[in-house]
Amino acid sequence: MISLGVDIGGTGAKCVAFDDHGAQLALSYIEYPNPPGKANLEPQVLSDSVVRVIRDCVQALPARNAVAAITVSSFGESFVPIDEHGAPLTDIIMYFANSESGEFDELVQRVGEETFMRIARILPDASYSLAKMLYTLRTAARPVWKFLPIAAYVCYRLSGAVMTDVSLACRTLLYDVERREWSRELLEASGVNLDQLPEVCPTGTAVGFLRPEIAQALGLSESVRVVIGSHDQIVNALACGVSEHGDGVDVSGTCECIEPLFAGIPEDFAFTKENFACVPYVDNAGYVTYAYNISGGAVVRWYRDQLAKHLSAQAKAEHVSIYDLLNRACPKEPTDVIVLPFLQGMGGTPDVRPDARGMFYGVSMETGLPEFYRAILEGLTFEMAYNLEKLEGFGVAPGRLYACGGGARSKVWLQIKADIWNREILPVKTEETGALGSAILGFAAVTGEKDRLALAKKFVRLGEAVRPDPEHVNAYREKFQLYKKLREFQVGSLLK
Repeated sequence: MISLGVDIGGTGAKCVAFDDHGAQLALSYIEYPNPPGKANLEPQVLSDSVVRVIRDCVQALPARNAVAAITVSSFGESFVPIDEHGAPLTDIIMYFANSESGEFDELVQRVGEETFMRIARILPDASYSLAKMLYTLRTAARPVWKFLPIAAYVCYRLSGAVMTDVSLACRTLLYDVERREWSRELLEASGVNLDQLPEVCPTGTAVGFLRPEIAQALGLSESVRVVIGSHDQIVNALACGVSEHGDGVDVSGTCECIEPLFAGIPEDFAFTKENFACVPYVDNAGYVTYAYNISGGAVVRWYRDQLAKHLSAQAKAEHVSIYDLLNRACPKEPTDVIVLPFLQGMGGTPDVRPDARGMFYGVSMETGLPEFYRAILEGLTFEMAYNLEKLEGFGVAPGRLYACGGGARSKVWLQIKADIWNREILPVKTEETGALGSAILGFAAVTGEKDRLALAKKFVRLGEAVRPDPEHVNAYREKFQLYKKLREFQVGSLLK
């Protein structure tokens, strides 16, 4: 049996085929033809990209008739508004777009922040779907029949089903997390109609079968099941083996996110006021939250492109990446430089300050480019340590941290994380965890397996654990205190 995991990101779409032993059989990826940072994406571009990656992945398989399921997961916050004929009404407003507006601010003021926090378990801001929905209702040329989150829209195109999963519904600011239903109170206040939203189903639900014309275009049978996956962070955690309270995953990509699993929603709003969400996890195993920094791998890439261009020829000659050369030359000991890594502003948790900027502190005549590189990795890790410290204050303390994403390929960075966080880090060998997590949901949907967490553990492949160096732990503990003072100074200066 083969399950296809479709992972839809902000810059491109990917399809990966896995057999029921977890072996990766084929992969296809395409970047959208969008210039970097463009805040809109045409729905047709998205649809065409997804069809292409699925078709190309299927064509690379030796036995395409073994494909039993296609599971789709995606980034959150964005959606495709469609009319009653299924035609998109506007471009997709991407999750990173500035959706601030007077009408959204007025709604929050009228309803009250605490009402949103009580129901949606999110601190309301314009990054979530609701702000984009209000704009769409005002500007769409025709009435909106349905607002479909990205993965839900792709499932609709594949099968005709109008459904979404719990985790994507949670990113709209309209979902009642405890009651597990759309909030009539928030819908009435916002002017969005209940029938404009898709039915919410559990993550990993088989929503239908391939439409005949789609099956033909993909070279697949009409009996292939279409499964709604989840918010991409959820399937990443599933594929890494997160299954018990106290587990967590560190996903290092363009953005870095630590996702811990815990038992229940904190009683007061202090947790939510720190910008931490509460999202139901797979199989009702508890809740996860997203502690994240938008300036994760993007800052490392900035260093590569701006300060390490001179290594391009050497990397090409040695048939390695520039990152390999940077890691090879990286100092072994902690640096004296502290980096506030907010080159794209302070975005994520617990603070959102778009006007924040990066800072290099402690530079001397002895500081060289290798020291700058390590200091950047340290600064990014300190920022996530700041998040971990906040979470621990609410009793959410991941003791076991899995690591995946591009950053998990760097042994240097993994050791820095183990030393600063004073935790064992378990790298996951599978590179395509988002697609694997989706494929696991597809296998469960086809076989009827109820315990998806147990099933996922059969697919997890772990590398060698990275353990803290006691000497570095002590050095970084002192340095972290200075990092927090510098961070506090910057936040304080921005508030004046």
